[in-house]
Amino acid sequence: MNIGGVMMGRRTQMRKLLVCDLDGTLLDIHNNIDPTTLQSLKDFIADGNDISVCTGRLDEDIKYVEHRLNFKSAFRISQNGAVIRDAQDQIVFQATIAKPLVPMINQILFNQGLRVEVSSINHRYFPSPRPQGQVAEFLDTSIVNPDLAALTETPAFQPVIYLTFGDTDHFRPIVTALKGELGDQINVQQTSPSSLEVFSPKASKGLAVKQIMQWQGYDASQLYVAGDAENDTTMFPLTSNSFAVGDLADAQTIDRASQHVPTVGAIIQQIMEVS
Repeated sequence: MNIGGVMMGRRTQMRKLLVCDLDGTLLDIHNNIDPTTLQSLKDFIADGNDISVCTGRLDEDIKYVEHRLNFKSAFRISQNGAVIRDAQDQIVFQATIAKPLVPMINQILFNQGLRVEVSSINHRYFPSPRPQGQVAEFLDTSIVNPDLAALTETPAFQPVIYLTFGDTDHFRPIVTALKGELGDQINVQQTSPSSLEVFSPKASKGLAVKQIMQWQGYDASQLYVAGDAENDTTMFPLTSNSFAVGDLADAQTIDRASQHVPTVGAIIQQIMEVS
């Protein structure tokens, strides 16, 4: 099978696939990568292995990091597994929120008095500009529209993720309402102490990684996954080579991982030692 020029279904026992999150994992809190990890990453790829970035960010940010660090993934997994693109920039998988669910999601989210943002395949939509210094994207693809509820209900709009801001006390009634009305037709996940996301149940980092494993012919023993937060743990059951990375990894992520390491470079060192 061939997708985007990549021959699928190949399997070479010596080759490895490393899938890692960006923020807090491959990159530190200042969006930098330590020189040792960067050199290890380049050596890992030069030896014929594969790496795929798997992040909650949009695809443009993955491409920015790949260009900055001078490497290229066979597949890029963005928006927490909702979108997969190949090395030729073709979308090979997408999981948008089912359109009939959008009015109910809007009714619940937009009546809480909290800021709500929405992403499509290629853009983030804001109800107003974010305050100076709060734009987290490397490349700003945002579009400001004061009436996001109306926008998301237009026929052409394909919502991928709703993002709202608050705290656990704010989120508890929202989660209860969404799950009560829509059940397992959506996923609702608190992705940080101050953010809550709503997305398709067909979207997760774990499901996306399972898909690219099948396309590239990797088995569980050849897969290494790395992250620092709850949304990364959906990758962990796919292999015994799962790693919580860094000082900011939360307790739940560390508990679910097979190991806790300081950097992605430490993972690559382990891989090279056993290869």
